[in-house]
Amino acid sequence: MLNDWQSLQVENSPLPPEYRTILSFAQGPKVHGCATFPWVLKRMQLPCLIINIIQLQNGQRSMFMHGFVKLFKSSRIMQTCLLSRKYQVEEEFYRGGEVKWLNFYFSEKQKAKPFIKREKYEAVMTMVTSQIKHPKRTCVLVNLFHHPGCGGTTLAKHVMWDLRNQLRCAVLKDSSSDDQVALQIMDLMKHGKSDESPQTPVLLLVDDSKDTEAAEKLKNCIRRKLDENCVTKHEKCTSSLVIILDCVRTHFPKDQYKRCETQSQYITAELTKKEQDDFEEKLQELRENHKRPENFYSFMIMKSNFDKRYVKNVVCNILKDLDICTKQAQLLSIMALLNSYIPDSHISQSVCEEFLGMKPLHWGKETVLERMEPYSNLLIGSKGGQYGEYSAIRILHHDIACAFLEELDLTYNIKRSEITMDLLHCDLFFKTALGKDALILSIQRMLIERQRSVKNERHTQFSLLIEKIHKDEGRQKVQEIFMKASSRYETSASIPQALARYLYLYDKDFSQALDWAENATQITENPFTVDTIGQIHKNHLKYKIQQEKEKEMPHTPEYVDDYLELSKKAINAFQRARKLAKTDYEPYEDYHLTKDSYNQSADMGVIETALIVFEMISSLPFFEGEDPLTKRCMQSFLKGSIAITNVYFEDNVINHKYVEVLKKHEQFVHGLKKQAKTSFEFLDSYFTYLKSRKFEEELDHRCRRKVSEYFKEYISVFCSEAEWSQEQAGKRFLRENMDIEARQMFLEEQKADTFAGLLQHMEKENTETMEKITECYTFLHQRLKSRNPKLKTNFILSNLILHFIKPKSKCTMREQDLFHLLKETMQEIGLQYSSPEPYYLALLLLWPCSSTPDIDKNILLYVSAIRSSFHRQLPHSLRKRGAISYFLLGNKSGLEKLVPKAKLYNSKDPKESNRLWQSGEIFTLEDIKDRLHRVHGTVEQGEVYFEHTKHKIPVHPALLGAVRTGFSTERVSFYLGFSMTGPLAYDIRYES
Repeated sequence: MLNDWQSLQVENSPLPPEYRTILSFAQGPKVHGCATFPWVLKRMQLPCLIINIIQLQNGQRSMFMHGFVKLFKSSRIMQTCLLSRKYQVEEEFYRGGEVKWLNFYFSEKQKAKPFIKREKYEAVMTMVTSQIKHPKRTCVLVNLFHHPGCGGTTLAKHVMWDLRNQLRCAVLKDSSSDDQVALQIMDLMKHGKSDESPQTPVLLLVDDSKDTEAAEKLKNCIRRKLDENCVTKHEKCTSSLVIILDCVRTHFPKDQYKRCETQSQYITAELTKKEQDDFEEKLQELRENHKRPENFYSFMIMKSNFDKRYVKNVVCNILKDLDICTKQAQLLSIMALLNSYIPDSHISQSVCEEFLGMKPLHWGKETVLERMEPYSNLLIGSKGGQYGEYSAIRILHHDIACAFLEELDLTYNIKRSEITMDLLHCDLFFKTALGKDALILSIQRMLIERQRSVKNERHTQFSLLIEKIHKDEGRQKVQEIFMKASSRYETSASIPQALARYLYLYDKDFSQALDWAENATQITENPFTVDTIGQIHKNHLKYKIQQEKEKEMPHTPEYVDDYLELSKKAINAFQRARKLAKTDYEPYEDYHLTKDSYNQSADMGVIETALIVFEMISSLPFFEGEDPLTKRCMQSFLKGSIAITNVYFEDNVINHKYVEVLKKHEQFVHGLKKQAKTSFEFLDSYFTYLKSRKFEEELDHRCRRKVSEYFKEYISVFCSEAEWSQEQAGKRFLRENMDIEARQMFLEEQKADTFAGLLQHMEKENTETMEKITECYTFLHQRLKSRNPKLKTNFILSNLILHFIKPKSKCTMREQDLFHLLKETMQEIGLQYSSPEPYYLALLLLWPCSSTPDIDKNILLYVSAIRSSFHRQLPHSLRKRGAISYFLLGNKSGLEKLVPKAKLYNSKDPKESNRLWQSGEIFTLEDIKDRLHRVHGTVEQGEVYFEHTKHKIPVHPALLGAVRTGFSTERVSFYLGFSMTGPLAYDIRYES
């Protein structure tokens, strides 16, 4: 392993041709035997030092690397220059600028005081170095969660600086092409080395993340690229090759740390006693070298332990006698607004100059900061753009920006809404030019970016700015802002959609909300904008019913007619949103959503609207009450078994009017149960067959809880355990169709009438319930004349589950009978069946075990069929989710060859169990390895194949990045799992 960069000899390391159009190249001199970097974007030359900074660029991504700084001690002039430079970078940093590598460099020189380390420094350093000492993967991700402005990025860069002699360190900025970043990372690892030389690991810092999703994707991409290019050779896998340190800015660092399953640390805006003492000592040092260190407000805020009173006093003193009519005050207000809600935002220097009316002839004579006196102490210059191509200005600390807004409100009565409207009104800020596109995007984010709260597992309804204005200033101001913003962002659907949501949620103006929602769909029709239309109709329906109850208004046929019309409109919109979700649609710019998120809201909307209608109909005069016959009559009507004209009702005027209303909407009402059931079944499959991605776990958990609550309501309308018991007690006196219906209702009540619902019973392990379920399927299979494939597949699966839960149960079928029924089913459906479940059973039962001399001739066809079937019924946005294997291949034969995942590993800590499965570490446990059968196969051009006798069966890798692609054929071994997308390969190991 290289200890330093001395091996990077410029003479032997020409700039790669593919980068010559991207990077400017300057060959630096050797200094005392140390080679400067061969790829140099920026070469700073001062009389007393040389700094070489590498920047590997492509598109909108850039990486810069720390350079060597060599001090020439040849004269007093150089010493003075160096000292001056040291004080300059110190002042810039402690005032609020980004930390520079020079800050760390100067702190290591003789007589210099060490750089302040947060107490979490050692923990972060250990977290990073442990990945080298105890490697698990070629590319690993570690996270650092931190409050804005508390030194998270500085801490991460400090760790990088101290590891610069052990690792090749780079900082990643912005986001564009993961593939290009991965390729450049590999070039960095190999640069200046022969093929036989060991690789030097790379430490890559990803800064200013909102969550870990982007870094996870980058990790998988780098891992895959490393394998594709065969960088990881067997003898070189003793250390992790790439470590990604992801700095995640969040308002809840401790909560996100607790929930994160990958290795993480966190720091908060709260200092320990030792850290406070360190800052006090540092202040004394600064007083020796700087005139007014008390004006280094970023430093002083941290020294005060982020004391809000200190920040308020600073802002009040500087803003004393502020003339709010001046351009300076207006620009300061706009900057404060932006930096309060989008901490990394800025305004380009050229825009500031134009806003302040600084004439071009005067440029160079007066700077923006000079024109902003006496408020310039609150501002700091920075570089904007992906590569620092323009100068920009911002408030020097997030806390100061927030305090500034509070002071404007309390002392000068300038509200956030006024500043926002001034910003939106000014044409200058919306002209396309260098630095203005970033500003336009920051303004849009400020208006629509919703904050994720880890504590209550949900997003705010609107952006933090809009929530604040709504709370303090009222609905009218919010509407004015959204209306003005919609004229500025004419091609953005998110602004009118946000206004529509605001109008129906807070103003209850459903008519105007509908107009804005339809405007949004005209700009971009996708599942999210169309769903908003459904939500407006659904909430309008709920609002009207609530008003009727609160005002104790009489329930009339006219109201029911109105309610059913709204319900129909809501259902139509939700169905349209569901349809759009199953197609490719334009990525959406709502910043709390990812472009490949599935919109669960539409299915939930169908269910909730249906339940409202069911409750409304059950309260009609001829359906209300607890009489079993009346309830059965209502159920039959809702199922579409009987027409409303066949329902018995008391002959009076009001009842006749109700009947006329229901006749008008009869087709809609008859189809509602089926639509609700379809949404229940889809969501059940969605949560059962597919794994939640990390950034969607909170939403999924919340949705599952709601679905469970709604299902109980649904069951109370259509099923009843009491009915099942009564039917059982007197079934010999009942007609056969009533007996069949009773069992069907029981299965639906137990969520056992679907394949996904049955799989969930594997984890519940309730033998009594499972025996009842199997008995029901046995009865239905014997009595029903028309046995559809769904009934047969559920019957087979119920027997399998009962076999594993209670092997000696008398309710299970014989193994050969199961095989016979399976083959009968497969003959019936062929290879183009719409659902993957029958093919899943075929793989489970027909897959060869180690003692099987040959394989079923159709197994290859079933693998292809299950993949095609699953993708046909799956929305495109869900295809990036990993599938769940409910069974794995074991060492035994017959049905015992299948090992249920639920029985494979039992842990009292679900988080730890989930981490073991997601990382693949589960397969390092000896008990697990003893129970599973490790199979052999090949990887050919990136595809995995299972080999048995002379046959090769395609298998998907369970984890991304587990397979390296290429044109060669390589021998591998792995464990087999069975998912609804087909067979999966776990723990893939190369045998060469």
